Amino acid sequence: MISYLNGELIRKDLEFIVINVDGVGYKVFTPGSVQSNLPRVGEQVELHTYTYVREDAIRLYGFSNLDELELFEKLLGVSKIGPKSAMSTLSTMSVRNFKQALINGETKTLQQIKGVGKKTAKRLILELQEKVEVDKIVDNDRSIDESKAKDAIQGLVNLGYQKTQARKAVEKILQEDSDLAVEDIIREGLSII
Repeated sequence: MISYLNGELIRKDLEFIVINVDGVGYKVFTPGSVQSNLPRVGEQVELHTYTYVREDAIRLYGFSNLDELELFEKLLGVSKIGPKSAMSTLSTMSVRNFKQALINGETKTLQQIKGVGKKTAKRLILELQEKVEVDKIVDNDRSIDESKAKDAIQGLVNLGYQKTQARKAVEKILQEDSDLAVEDIIREGLSII
C-alpha cells in the first residue's frame, strides 16, 4: 500500500491532482481542504495517502495531515459511507468541527455535508461518537493536558455514565480550572452529572 507521497505537483484538477515521484505520476483524489492549500504546478507537494482497492479499481486519496487521513478511515468504517461521501465530509468541514458536531450530537450541522440526510447524520453520530478522540477540550489560550481530560472522561464512563455526559462535564470543569488533578475532575464531574 502507498501511505505517503512526496514529489512534484504536475497537474491540478477539481477532484484530483497528479504527483510526479521519481518519474511515476500518481493520480491522487483530494478533498477541498487539500485543494485550497496546494502549491503551484511544478512545486513540491507531500500528502498522506489511503489506498482504496475495489475489484474494478485502485484509487489513492490524499490528505494534508494525519488527522484528515484518520477521519477518512473512520468514515469508511461507517455503514453506507464510501470514499465519495468521506471526501465530501472533509471538503465541507474541518476535522475539528466534524468531531465537535459528533460529540455534541448536532445532526443539523452534519446535514450540511453533501449527501448526508437526517438518517445518515444520526448513523454517523451513533457509529462514530464513541470513536473520536478528544482533541483539545477547551478552545482558548490555556493549554489542557489531553491525557488528563481523557483519563477523567474514562473514569466517569467506568462509573457508569455515558461518554457524552462525561465529556461535557469534564469540558465545563476544565474551562473553569485546568490545573485540577484527575481525581478532582472526576469528583466535580460527579456533582455536575
